[in-house]
Amino acid sequence: MRRLQLLLLIPLLFTFFCQGQSNCDILIKNGKIIDGTGNSWYYGDIAVKEGKIERIGKSLPFTANQTIDAKGLIVAPGFIDVHTHIEGDEAKNPTADNFIYDGVTTVVAGNCGASNVDIGKYLHWIDS
Repeated sequence: MRRLQLLLLIPLLFTFFCQGQSNCDILIKNGKIIDGTGNSWYYGDIAVKEGKIERIGKSLPFTANQTIDAKGLIVAPGFIDVHTHIEGDEAKNPTADNFIYDGVTTVVAGNCGASNVDIGKYLHWIDS
């Protein structure tokens, strides 16, 4: 009976140890990670695959098409600008580089009453 258990266990162990490294598109290594949860920062790696975070941790077992050494840099999720006057600037700077370079990925507009009243017309203008 013991021999049978061992024979069943060997394929599982083989599969586990032979998996080796996973592949991802981008591997950000050695970054000071601030994950947005309110926890303290920590050093670690981030594996990105098909535009989504695959895994976050220390010394991730990934190979990548592109590796970024973030030593000495902070890696954080996008920031939210909760009070901006972006409306109208979209025509001048449609790529919003000024926000992107600051890490802002989401803006809230109109919360001070100075927004476009006809939101349907505004969104149609943005979409066109």
